[in-house]
Amino acid sequence: MDNLPLDPDLNSVKYGNGRAREAQRLMLIANALILVLLVIAVRTLWVGDWFNSALLAVAVLTVLAGRILNRRDRLEASVALVLSVVAAAVSISMWESQGLYSGAILAFPALLVVAGTVATRRLFLGLLVFMLCVVVAITSLSVAGIRSYTPAPIGWGRLTVICSILLVSALAISLLMRDLRCARALLRQEVKRLRASEAKLSHLRQHDSLTDLPNRQVIGELVQSAIERARGQGRQLALVFVDVDNFKTINDSLGHAAGDALLQIIAERLQRAVRESDTVSRQGGDEFIMTLPDLDGQETALAVARRMQEIVGQPITLGDMQLVTSLSIGMALFPRDGDDFATLLRKAELATQRAKATGRNTCCLFDEQMNVNTHERLSIEQDLRQALAHNEFELYFQPIMALAEGRLEGAEALLRWRHPQRGILAPDVFIDVAEQSGLITSIGDWVLLEACRQAATWQGLRVSVNLSAVQFHRGNLEESVALALDASGLDPALLELELTESMLLEDSERFMQRLQNLKRLGVQLAIDDFGTGYSNLAYLQRFQVDKLKIDKSFVTDLSSNEQNLAIVTAIIQMARSLRLQTTAEGIETACVQSALIDLGCKLGQGYLFSRPMPAGDFQGYAQRFNV
Repeated sequence: MDNLPLDPDLNSVKYGNGRAREAQRLMLIANALILVLLVIAVRTLWVGDWFNSALLAVAVLTVLAGRILNRRDRLEASVALVLSVVAAAVSISMWESQGLYSGAILAFPALLVVAGTVATRRLFLGLLVFMLCVVVAITSLSVAGIRSYTPAPIGWGRLTVICSILLVSALAISLLMRDLRCARALLRQEVKRLRASEAKLSHLRQHDSLTDLPNRQVIGELVQSAIERARGQGRQLALVFVDVDNFKTINDSLGHAAGDALLQIIAERLQRAVRESDTVSRQGGDEFIMTLPDLDGQETALAVARRMQEIVGQPITLGDMQLVTSLSIGMALFPRDGDDFATLLRKAELATQRAKATGRNTCCLFDEQMNVNTHERLSIEQDLRQALAHNEFELYFQPIMALAEGRLEGAEALLRWRHPQRGILAPDVFIDVAEQSGLITSIGDWVLLEACRQAATWQGLRVSVNLSAVQFHRGNLEESVALALDASGLDPALLELELTESMLLEDSERFMQRLQNLKRLGVQLAIDDFGTGYSNLAYLQRFQVDKLKIDKSFVTDLSSNEQNLAIVTAIIQMARSLRLQTTAEGIETACVQSALIDLGCKLGQGYLFSRPMPAGDFQGYAQRFNV
């Protein structure tokens, strides 16, 4: 505010801020006042008016003293001294000479103008009261006949006094008006700035800060308006929910900055993919919402979805890396699937979940079976919360064999749920619900404890336990493992924990510390379903795993599928070079067993040896091997 010129016409004059500006203003008025007082003093000396000349001399000296105080940064004292003394001198001059006929009375309004420009509110009011008292006193004494005043004839002397006072008044008023003009200009500028800030805040409230796309609140209002228009026109509308496939993996492995850059690129590509009438918004995270209005039918919406997948699926360069992303897209249509934003959004999300479950990089339209599945998941979650308390979980064990020797080496612990109404349920029915609800942590703790307790009775056989990614990241895994080992008395070397390849993509300090803590406990670490994910030699060396479990998808038809044979051969050779053990999963024929032995695979499991069995049955199975 104070950085602008005080007057547009005085661009070359720059005033200081605050007190410095007031000091400059006072100095200008003081100089003008001295000049005026000297002019009037010359006139009084010329006519021999020694009394008024003395008063003028006192006034001049007072103004000079005020200038000195002003230079010493005593602004208030300077103003108070000058205005008070000059007002007193004017009053005395009026009292002794012509009273209210005196031209000096014009100094009163001039002094008030000056006071309004440079003085405090208290001093201004004090001067006003003083002047009123002087005028009332002179008038009262004149009316009472105590003093009498006669006007002096009009002449050059009176003209000099009046013109001098008018000039000082004009100077003070011009300074005041200049400040007012400056204040008005600054006020206009401030209003403009506030309006710009208000517009920016409004934009920020309605748009995502990362992608600058409309946020959920805005898209909700737009969809509701579009629904009303579609209803009136008899048209359809699609609400599209988009999820970026594998974004968390990319974000965790490359960092949040790369993840943000990827989202910005995807947002820009989505805007290019849709029609001009469509609206793209960001829901949050790696999720986007789109409204596709004015549709004849679902084919138009599906065509837009295919274009999204095509454009977003083009390679993306981030730094020195090139990525290829895909989208899982779900759609709900008005009026078929709902007639309000909340309903359409919920159903579009369900369709997206179906798209992800069916292999990602696809588009699904909502159907009512998805609602049924949702109710099923809610029912499973509710029952899961009771399962632990009611002791409904149990472990089955699948033998792990030394392939060449035919010796029993251990078993993999596999969770089963003995549901009171549905019977025995395998993990693929409920494990996703357990992970999403967070119940997997408690269930995983129970599995660890029960597996260790059973293995402690096996006389040297190793037990292998699967770990969930959610359990690994959320729970106090090291404490749970240590507690299970202590409670069961199991040798830590006989406990093998199975991780998935995707879990190894997290290269955080906390993750590394957790792995190191587990290794300090003395347990073994294995990579489950190896070959199906992000196989990486550097990961295996960095995380110090002990074993690779070759996924059954490569093993089952090993003897007849050359590609799978090549993959398994490469995995076994890589494991041998890193001094890692290998366990083949899904062995169903003796031919496959023989091939694995020839390739150098030491351990295996599958239906050839046994299906998973309850703990009691496994005890009997182990006794056949003199265990």
